[in-house]
Amino acid sequence: MFPRDALILAPMAALTTPALRWLVKDFGGCDVYFTEMISCAALLQRGPYEDSYINPEPEPDKLVYQLVGSDIEKAAAAAEFLDERPGLGVDFNMGCSAPEIVRANAGVAWMKDPRRARSLAAALRKRLKTKTLSVKLRAGYEDNFEYLSAFCRGLAEEGVDFISLHPRIKKEKFSRLARWDYVAALKEILPIPLIGNGDVKTFASWADKKERYGSGGIMIGRAAARAPWFFAFLRQKEKDPAFQMTVDLEAVAERFLDLLPRFQPEDFLKSRAQRFFFWFCRNLAFGHGLFVSINNCKNFETIKKTVLDYFVQYPEMRYKTEKN
Repeated sequence: MFPRDALILAPMAALTTPALRWLVKDFGGCDVYFTEMISCAALLQRGPYEDSYINPEPEPDKLVYQLVGSDIEKAAAAAEFLDERPGLGVDFNMGCSAPEIVRANAGVAWMKDPRRARSLAAALRKRLKTKTLSVKLRAGYEDNFEYLSAFCRGLAEEGVDFISLHPRIKKEKFSRLARWDYVAALKEILPIPLIGNGDVKTFASWADKKERYGSGGIMIGRAAARAPWFFAFLRQKEKDPAFQMTVDLEAVAERFLDLLPRFQPEDFLKSRAQRFFFWFCRNLAFGHGLFVSINNCKNFETIKKTVLDYFVQYPEMRYKTEKN
């Protein structure tokens, strides 16, 4: 399905566009790429923006489409539609805790009802003939490992091929460390691969989680949004602990600004660019000020000019050496 110790690009709303996936690919790629969340209902209605969500570039054979929704039949129909497209798999989101998603009884709300979640998994499995089936979870509504393990076992029994776990409960944000001990414990009792997700920001944190928790792969989100070269850096540093990587930040920013309009409708350009630079600016001195300027821009063209002007004003910021 995918290699041992796979490196996986996490699904992130407004971030894991084909543009970001291409940046990752430019540096050597990763083992599996996830899309943004795709609304089952909107996909079935063939809305004007759906083609941008389901574009499989740059490596369709490594792409997993992530669906989100609250209706079993619509989810199954959406999965059947995606089963006929290029790609590796279909994932269902049972982990998003964004208030608007939970209010719609989607995302982590599925974890309130294990029987219904199993019915969904069974319906998806029945419709998927050529794609893997996976589910992305949080630890649940409460810190209850027994509940979580039973929930995961139920999904496995319905034919889910692998599970990705972000081991924080619904109400927890990123200030609380992810419960990677749950990843290790679940790995021992599940008959399917388990992917761990959360708090991988450096080579040391990645190597530590691989060694201590031994999951079937590690999913990385925010660190890859900040540094699309992060996957390549990890692989090289694993081979050579002294490895350092110098990156041309101006070239990466220009590449992103060129890629984004190729794959996104005009209505999305401003929000997707702002979301990307929220993370990318963390590589830069005075990056917060640059992001504030970007966030105040009224359109994509103004964002583009603001970014390029930054590197004219601060040419010494063009290169960054990744060490850790």
